[in-house]
Amino acid sequence: MLKLGSTYLKTKNMEKSIKFYSTLLNMKPSSQNYDRWAQFDFGGQCIALFNPDYDDRRISSDENLEGVYSQNYIEYIRHENIKYGNNMVLNFYIEDLKEEYERLQTLNIGEITQIMYMNIAMPYYSFVLIDPDGNEIEIAGEYKE
Repeated sequence: MLKLGSTYLKTKNMEKSIKFYSTLLNMKPSSQNYDRWAQFDFGGQCIALFNPDYDDRRISSDENLEGVYSQNYIEYIRHENIKYGNNMVLNFYIEDLKEEYERLQTLNIGEITQIMYMNIAMPYYSFVLIDPDGNEIEIAGEYKE
């Protein structure tokens, strides 16, 4: 049976994305490997950021990469066509949706939708925040006008 290792987003600008997610999540990365990987842990679950440009820069350099990357990985990186943004939706739940909405509006860290409502199988309130790479972050929760 497969087990989830992590959910990660490919990012163009690691510094900007770390700042965005640190602000959104109100936490610093629990681990970071150079300009390549940053991880935010949630007690057994994690969200991570991956900067493929780090590997591309190393592969394109004159550095001896024996023992660092396999030839298969080098070929994969050379031919990968990354499309940033809106590849995955991260969904977070918060008890007081209105309070979180106001907090994020004040922080002004990204484009944010209005609070939305739907009732397909049950009442559901949420809003969407856009990260620096164009990924959608849905935040849902209890809402009282």
